[in-house]
Amino acid sequence: MPESITRLTERFDLQVALLAIGAFLIFALFLYNFFRTQKLKKQLLGSAVTSMPEEQIDPSPTTHPLADSSTLEVPKIEPTFQDASVHQPEYSNDVSPISHQESLSVAHHEEIVQIYSSRMDPNIDCVVVLRFSLLVNGKEILEHMTNWPQNPTYRIASEGLYELDGVNSWELINEQHDYREIQLSMQLANRRGPISQEELSEYLGLASELAHEIDAEIDLPPISQVLSQAQDLDQFSVQCDIQLGFNLIPNMISWATKDVEAALLNKGFLLSRDGVFFNYFSGQHLLFKAQIPGLNFLTDDLQTYRIKSILFALDVPLVPQHLDAFPKMLEVSQQLAQELDGKVLDDNGQVLEKSSVNTIVAQLEPIYQLMREWQILPGSSSAARLFS
Repeated sequence: MPESITRLTERFDLQVALLAIGAFLIFALFLYNFFRTQKLKKQLLGSAVTSMPEEQIDPSPTTHPLADSSTLEVPKIEPTFQDASVHQPEYSNDVSPISHQESLSVAHHEEIVQIYSSRMDPNIDCVVVLRFSLLVNGKEILEHMTNWPQNPTYRIASEGLYELDGVNSWELINEQHDYREIQLSMQLANRRGPISQEELSEYLGLASELAHEIDAEIDLPPISQVLSQAQDLDQFSVQCDIQLGFNLIPNMISWATKDVEAALLNKGFLLSRDGVFFNYFSGQHLLFKAQIPGLNFLTDDLQTYRIKSILFALDVPLVPQHLDAFPKMLEVSQQLAQELDGKVLDDNGQVLEKSSVNTIVAQLEPIYQLMREWQILPGSSSAARLFS
């Protein structure tokens, strides 16, 4: 066979092979899109197999970062140390099995909404919104966030908008749930100061990269505007970051350590885990602390140590105003002074009388007013993050 005919035959065979491969790839892509479309339709219609276990039909949320309180459709609930009670609805005998199951599903979702408490606050956070044209699974989102900082100087959080039975609510991103929208946030300031341009740029870069990876529409705020907000927030926090304190000293030379410890515990103080502070609580709120400078009650020798002063301290922005923490701190310290034979002195070494309370409380009112204007209430979760 002539060489030219041989080459022509080889080229023809190669073209046929390429066409066959191309046709196969197109057919495989068609099948993939077909099955993916069917799966998305099932998700959107909320169809489920009746024989599926209940925990697969209605999975419980997993823990991860959080939400903008301004967009929540339910009242914001502060975190609590107590377990939330589970409300079991009552049903009449004529309720059909299908409507009964739907009612249980709605009740379970409402329970999740009540337990979940968003820590995102546009007053102290830079919030970025990502929206998807199709539902995106939470597991896929979290997998793309594995390279995000784990312990940043300024807290980073995330949450998703989840829909169940027509009810939308923000929640911690759950691997088993699908979302059409998520929110990301980064805190703008704390007691270390405002966020820097480098830190903000890194956060916005990560958010943009995430949006690209999961094909999302993203709303990014101007960097200059966010940095200006961070500076204003830092100046506000400096104005409100007030700590009140005074000393309880003995009338004699010193006290025995065991006497002071017993007196503090009898007054309701609790020793901190590190052994440095005695904390005084009202319910779940820490009102004030007592400390013996230079002494650790867990590691130091308490038999030989003599106490010459007890320092009482109150972090004003971290305690709700209505608890009247300062008058309570003065009352407790004066009771201890009577029991231990001591006296309460202010920072200038002058005896602090009850008559001074009204004056100090009046001086605190402008601080509380400023915090109300900024919508960062004393003792709130936002105040706890900002003044930390």
